[in-house]
Amino acid sequence: MAEDAATKLYQALVSQDPASAIAVVEKAKAGGLEQAQLFDQIFAPAMSLLGGAWATGDIDEILFTQAAVVAEQITSFVTPPAAAHDTGITVLVGTMHRDYHSIGKDIIAAVLKEAGHRVVDLGVDVRPAEFLERVEETGARLLIVCAEMMGTATSVDRVREMLSAAGHEDIVMLVSGGPFGADVGLAKAVGANGVVRGAESALKLVEKIARDKLGGGT
Repeated sequence: MAEDAATKLYQALVSQDPASAIAVVEKAKAGGLEQAQLFDQIFAPAMSLLGGAWATGDIDEILFTQAAVVAEQITSFVTPPAAAHDTGITVLVGTMHRDYHSIGKDIIAAVLKEAGHRVVDLGVDVRPAEFLERVEETGARLLIVCAEMMGTATSVDRVREMLSAAGHEDIVMLVSGGPFGADVGLAKAVGANGVVRGAESALKLVEKIARDKLGGGT
C-alpha cells in the first residue's frame, strides 16, 4: 500500500496539485499508517522518484522545482509527531553552496528538533567556510550537509577538507540527498561518516552517534 501511495504522491507533486498530495497522505493514514511512518514510507520514496525523474531527464529543472514547492507545502502533513526533552546534542544542518533545495533539510531539522536535539539550521546555499565558522561558534560536533544535485554533492568534500585543516577531524559529518542515496560510495568519497536517508534514519543515526562518539553531549 505504501509503495502505491508513494507513486500517487509523486504524481500529485509533478502535477503541482497539493490538494491531491494531501489526499494521498490522509488516505494512507486512514488505511492504518502511523504519523511517524508517513515520511519514510511515503514522502521519502516519492521524493526519490522525483529526484530520479529529474536525473534521467523525464522531467526538467523547472518542473522539478515546481514539484518541490508543492512538496514543501505538505511537509507538515508528513512530519513525525513531536517528542520532547533536551538531549544536549547540538546538530548543525545546512544545504550545500549553490544548492537551494530546502525540503529534505527542513524535515531533518524539524524531526531532530522535535526529538529534543539542539538544531542550528544554517539554511541553503551554505559555503564550506560558513559550516566551519558555525562549528567553531557553537562547539557542535555533529554536522548534516544536504545536497540534491550531483555537482553540489561532490563539492561536500570541501567541508571535510576545511574541518580537517582547522583541526576538527573529530567532527562527525553526515550527508543527505538524492545523489548520496543513489551512489553508496559518494558519501565516503566526500569524507562523510554516514548517510541520512529520511526522518527515521536521521533520528537513529544521531542517537547512535551521540551514544557511541559524542558521549551523550554536544
